[in-house]
Amino acid sequence: MGVELKAEALGRAAGRDKQIAVPQLPVLRKGVRLRRAGESLMLDGADKRQAFTGRFAREDLGRLVAVCDGATTLPGIATAVNLPEGIVLKSLALLWASGALEEGTGTGPAAEITPELACLLSRLGNSTGVNPSWTDAAARLGRTTVHLAGDGALAKTTADCLDGVCEVVGGLDDLPADDNSLVVFFETRDSRPGLPALRHRCWVERRPLLRVRVDSTSMTLGPYVDPAFTPCLECGVADEGDAPPDGPPDQAHDLVAGMVAHHVLALASRSVRTYLPLDAGIVDLTTLATRYRPSTTRPGCPTCSFSKGPTATTPPAAAVYEASIALPVREFLDTNGHLAHFHSKNMNLQWQFRDWPSCPRVPLPAADVSRLAGTRAQAADPAECGPADLALMLAVAFGIRQRSDGWVQRWTAAGGNIGSATAYVVSRDESVLPVGGYAYREGDHDLARLTGEALPGEKPLLLVVTANLPKMGSKYGTFGLRISFCDGGVALSAARKVADRLNLPRSLVTDWDDRALSEYLGLSPAEEPITAVMEVG
Repeated sequence: MGVELKAEALGRAAGRDKQIAVPQLPVLRKGVRLRRAGESLMLDGADKRQAFTGRFAREDLGRLVAVCDGATTLPGIATAVNLPEGIVLKSLALLWASGALEEGTGTGPAAEITPELACLLSRLGNSTGVNPSWTDAAARLGRTTVHLAGDGALAKTTADCLDGVCEVVGGLDDLPADDNSLVVFFETRDSRPGLPALRHRCWVERRPLLRVRVDSTSMTLGPYVDPAFTPCLECGVADEGDAPPDGPPDQAHDLVAGMVAHHVLALASRSVRTYLPLDAGIVDLTTLATRYRPSTTRPGCPTCSFSKGPTATTPPAAAVYEASIALPVREFLDTNGHLAHFHSKNMNLQWQFRDWPSCPRVPLPAADVSRLAGTRAQAADPAECGPADLALMLAVAFGIRQRSDGWVQRWTAAGGNIGSATAYVVSRDESVLPVGGYAYREGDHDLARLTGEALPGEKPLLLVVTANLPKMGSKYGTFGLRISFCDGGVALSAARKVADRLNLPRSLVTDWDDRALSEYLGLSPAEEPITAVMEVG
């Protein structure tokens, strides 16, 4: 299924979102074209094929693009095509996000590079990423110096691939003492003994090092090691085992060199996609099947860990997960990923609510948020929790309010404005709710009664917060788990604030029985793990 972006949504966000940088002097990227195809306007040659639909695309978008010459500003374009500036801004935002346009001016004249490389940087180098213009990427390459070490045959073949792309020097001492240098070491069975000394020197001299391990069947590109923000090489390869069993076949040299050159180009230019610097890629040299492995610091490592004690053999599973979803440091951050917030399928997630259609509905009083205004009254004794108190707590912590402009605005912050935190209420007090378990339906502000069985415990109410992983995973993938736990903590903090404001006794539960609670509420821990529990009353 394709990804849909709407000019209306992007244009509305472009005025307030600083990560959406619509070109001031837009120009069509090198090697791309717009053409009519039936009722649509097609974008060919970009990193992803795009189709622009609708009457405006058919009648006006083509002539608008024709005016984008890299020297005309938005008001000038609007005048030339006789359209309001607001409509032109929305159109340019959509074209920019689709990879059709880039900035007409860069950091100055680019270094002498071939037309093919210029086209690569402009056409495949996503203009919504780091570089506003292909000339910025070319300037980065012009400042880059690379030293290739390790296996001599692989180093020479890679140097040939990088000829005309960036400067390649023969010795480590020839590298400049700045941030634009890179050392690449080709680790094979025969060259492996030379790696420890080079690894140590690069770490001490604060030089980035890219390790490439090659044997007869596979290549491991990475880890990328930079003392400024990555684990050391020893930690990055802790689970690899022994040296490569054999060397690479001669016929694999060009393939290995080409892939290494591609990722060196990506690292240096910030214009071509790569899984570096955070992950290593293990590539099967026959099928090209690739799997990825994050680099993680081992607790107690004397080189890159702050913890004391013996060095762990392997990093903990939680640390590996955090490393696998981590965002790169700012200098490697590609803001193109931010546009995922404006994909129609992701924006629609804000309006998708769970229903529990077979469960009886239990109405809740309207949430009277005026009770939270003013100065908190100093009550002598804790108040009893009533239905109105519970309704207010659930609405503020988990509920939604709809603004007049149609945007969903939740009372409490949620990742992507999606609302991954689901609230369940267990009642042990008939004066608040009939005894049983309930799910809060935030879309309608009522409860779905799941069970009438009693759950052992002393406090009148138990608030259980879970993570809706399928909903978050559809947008964020494995990163959604982390956001879900964050959402659960934020929602529970809001519930605690409301309880304190209403002078309701509450206490956090720090050790609960996952299995018992999940069975009682009918939850699947794999899809809806419990993230927080609080007793109220």
